[in-house]
Amino acid sequence: MGKRTKLSLFLFIDAFGWEVRQRHPGFLEGLVADARPLETILGYSSACDPSIISGLVPAEHGLWSSYYYDPANSPFKWTRPLALLPGAIAARNRVRAPLGRWIKRRCGFTGYFQLYAVPFRHLPLFNYAEQKRIWEPGGLPRGRSIFDRMAAADIPYFVHDSDAGDDARIAALLDAVGRQSIDFAYCSFGKLDALMHAQGNDHPDIGILLRWYDERFRELFRTAEAHYGEVAWYLFTDHGMHNVRGSHDLAADIEALGLEWNRDYAAFYDATMARFWFMNDRARRTIRDLLGTHPRGRLLADGELKAHGVWFEDGRYGECIFLMDSGLQIVPSFMGTRPARGMHGYDPADADSKALICSNKPIPGPVSRIQHIHRLMLAELGLDETVRRDAPWKN
Repeated sequence: MGKRTKLSLFLFIDAFGWEVRQRHPGFLEGLVADARPLETILGYSSACDPSIISGLVPAEHGLWSSYYYDPANSPFKWTRPLALLPGAIAARNRVRAPLGRWIKRRCGFTGYFQLYAVPFRHLPLFNYAEQKRIWEPGGLPRGRSIFDRMAAADIPYFVHDSDAGDDARIAALLDAVGRQSIDFAYCSFGKLDALMHAQGNDHPDIGILLRWYDERFRELFRTAEAHYGEVAWYLFTDHGMHNVRGSHDLAADIEALGLEWNRDYAAFYDATMARFWFMNDRARRTIRDLLGTHPRGRLLADGELKAHGVWFEDGRYGECIFLMDSGLQIVPSFMGTRPARGMHGYDPADADSKALICSNKPIPGPVSRIQHIHRLMLAELGLDETVRRDAPWKN
């Protein structure tokens, strides 16, 4: 069998930020021709991943945080009886995990879904953003992803199985490369993100895991070069990781104001952000006054949200957004009841928030934000000219 013409590999290590790579300079040593930090998106992977595959910011593609207040259209209305579960039982992961899988099936979601620690009494008030799997054509609420464009151009590609672990993902990719069945691959790996959430961003086990990735990627590159005339690879991430230095019960501060839930206000407590919706001016004024002088974080102005590409005119994801100071976590939150040792979702300007990209070839000058990776993918596939007008470089 002769060699296939070209293979483009886009390898995504979740949370492998610029600062983490600086502490592990031996990673892929001798293979990297160019590397640089990238600015991430304010928020979490639920915002970053759609931006990478589309070149759009959340305000354009429509996905920011996972949950948003929408009691009229909530797909979770039928879960109200779950609120009767005793708190000690409802909080257990071994209870919530199977319940989450059941809820996902019952709602017909195909995208990434986690129940996290959202209280069952509040769940019917919220809607869920990523109801479709984004890693396939038609997965975004608005805009076109790289998978839409490859499907339209009939380009054979590989994409990871979201239900498989990192070992299985790299094995499946190696098989596809060995069979020369693809021209493009987008493969995401999640072990590092999970490890740093559990242990922080400087634990010795990080080096061990990165050596495992290093060995497997070198094997992948050797296999690709044996079966393709040209191999271009890019290794990147969506965000970095901060060490958690403290936590704060922000919900308790709000509850002490004496306002009534879902009559005066509603809130969603992410790990590093709190998002609020108001039913009257008194609640809006009272909560904003508290948060405007809060010692653990700051209110985000509308102009800042617009600059980050996460401003929604309808207030879908929150009429008021409070961001914790970097390294401080909201505990308990709707994402978890215990503090982690590592967390992301802080100010994108912080050093530990920076994402990265590295490659075996020079990276074009305009690539400075994670959404620019989409243009690299288009260029590798020869599709960039077809979308120049609707997907310009965003600075």
